[in-house]
Amino acid sequence: MSAIVAVRMPKWGLSMQEGAIVDWWKAEGDEVKEGDDLVDIETSKITNVCESPGNGVLRRIVARPGQTLPVGALIAVLADEAAGEADLDAFIADFQSRFTPGESDGAGEAALRLEMVRAGTRDIRIGRAGAGDAVPIVLIHGYAGDLNNWLFNIAALAARGPVIAIDLPGHGGSAKDVGDGELAGLAVAVGDTLAALGVDTAHLVGHSLGGAVAARLAADRPAVVASLVLICPAYLPGGSLAEDFLTGVAESQRARDLKPFLQMLTADPALVTRDMVDDMVKAKRVDGAEEALLALRDRMVAGDDKAALQADLQRLPRALVISSVGDRIVGTPDAASLPAEWRVVSLEGCGHMPQMEAASRVNEVVLGWVEGKEGLLF
Repeated sequence: MSAIVAVRMPKWGLSMQEGAIVDWWKAEGDEVKEGDDLVDIETSKITNVCESPGNGVLRRIVARPGQTLPVGALIAVLADEAAGEADLDAFIADFQSRFTPGESDGAGEAALRLEMVRAGTRDIRIGRAGAGDAVPIVLIHGYAGDLNNWLFNIAALAARGPVIAIDLPGHGGSAKDVGDGELAGLAVAVGDTLAALGVDTAHLVGHSLGGAVAARLAADRPAVVASLVLICPAYLPGGSLAEDFLTGVAESQRARDLKPFLQMLTADPALVTRDMVDDMVKAKRVDGAEEALLALRDRMVAGDDKAALQADLQRLPRALVISSVGDRIVGTPDAASLPAEWRVVSLEGCGHMPQMEAASRVNEVVLGWVEGKEGLLF
C-alpha cells in the first residue's frame, strides 16, 4: 500500500483544545505540496490556515466546514493515486479507532515545554520546543505580549531544531519587576536567561519591543548573536510609536475599553477575539502587571532608549527587518537610514502582528535567514 499521510487538527498555543473547520482551500483530488494552505481553522483565539504536512493528493476530506474537532483529530488524508479507496477506508477506520482526544495531540517536538528559569535576580518563564544540536532560535515578544504570540510559528521553526520562547520581565509568567523599564535592563534579563540555560549563541528573533530588546542585546553582547531578525521592531529610524496604544493597553480596565486598542494590532479587527481581550484583562490583573506596563510605557515614550539604540545601529550584526505596510503601532522604518548590509522585507495585508497574520511567509523568511539562504527570499 502506498504511503498515506494523516492531516490532523493542529495545536496552536498552550491552551488550544479544539478547532472548527471554516473553509477548505483545496478540494478532494487536488495535488498539494508540503506547506500549501489547506484549510482555515478557527480557535477561541484566532483563525489561521492549516498547512499541508506533506506532498501528495488530497484524497479524502474527513472534517467538513462547521465541524469542531479536538486537537490531534483526523481532518483529511493525503496519498498518491496508487492508494485504493479500500486502503483509505482502512486507514481512516484504524486512525479513528485508536484516537483518544487529549491523549496525543500530534504536536511532538513542536509542543512548548514550559519552565521557570532563575536569571540574575528574576524568575523568567520560557517555553522550549524542537530538538537537536542546531543553534537555537530565541523568540522575544513585544509590549503586553507573551510567548503565546508565537503560536503560529513554533511548529515550523521547531522542525529545524531547538526553539526557546521567552516571557520578558513584566509579562506572561515572568517576574513583574521591570525597574524603570530601561531597554538595556530587558536585554540583560534575556542574556541572563540564555546564560542560565547554557546557551552561548542563538538566532535572535524579536517582535516590536522585543525587536528592540534583541537589537540592544546584540549591541551589548555581540558574541551571543548568531543572526538577528527584527519583526515590526520599535525604535528604528523612520518608524513611529503609537503612544495611544501603549497607554490604552496599560490603563484600560474593562474588556470593552481595551478591545479597540488591541484591534490596532491587526489589519483585520475581526482577528481580535473576545477570548484574546479577556486573556489580556486577566493578565493585567496579576499583581505588578499593570505597574510594569506603565513603567515600560513611560520609558518608551521618553525616547532615551530609542536614541541610544539608533546611535549603536552600525555596531550591530547584519539584520533582517520584517515590516508591515499596515503597521499602526511602530510604522515602517526608513530602509535608507539602516545599515547598508541590513535587509528589509515589507509585507502587505497585515498590521503589527505579521507572525500571526502572515505566519507562513514570516516562517519562510525567518528560516531562510537563519539558514543563510537569503538569496531565496528576495
